[in-house]
Amino acid sequence: MNWETILSVGDSITIGSRSYLGYPEYCGNFLSLGTNKKWNVINHAVAGYTTIDLLRSVDKNYSNLENCKPDIATILIGTNDLKSNTSSRIFKIAYEQLVTKIRLIVGTNNLILIKLPSLIPGVMLPYSINMNELVTEYNKIIHSIAEENELLSIQLKCEESFFYDGVHLNETGSEDFGKQLSNHILKLRGF
Repeated sequence: MNWETILSVGDSITIGSRSYLGYPEYCGNFLSLGTNKKWNVINHAVAGYTTIDLLRSVDKNYSNLENCKPDIATILIGTNDLKSNTSSRIFKIAYEQLVTKIRLIVGTNNLILIKLPSLIPGVMLPYSINMNELVTEYNKIIHSIAEENELLSIQLKCEESFFYDGVHLNETGSEDFGKQLSNHILKLRGF
């Protein structure tokens, strides 16, 4: 079988807590259609995880993730750090460590850092629209880490109709995020 593997790490947005499929599964489907290959999707995400939780989970599962031999990986994490009011300084330390570990697992620079979507009006508590200031700070950090490591960072386009509760993607949002992500990957590959 002609196939490739994509590893996506994150939290409830990545795992698809409010949809049947997460955006990584949709991305794999779109990549299969665009490349005429099968795509093995490894969705290593847990609802409620902060960046440090995800980092420790990757540590614990490092050998298993490495044995999957991912050709490309994505990171989307930080939403629960908002809830915890994690300082930008501490977020950066944990995020940099996570990037280092995922790069080692992939063995190349084929890593895409996905910036956090902004919270939308009507967002569920304990989130608040004021947390978008911290979203902006985190996204600047993600962008700078990408530049320092010669990685791609992307901001996926969002619409209010993509969200279940102002934070989590609904099925439409998960599918659209997957489509946008696959389009970035296909473009990088010259499709």
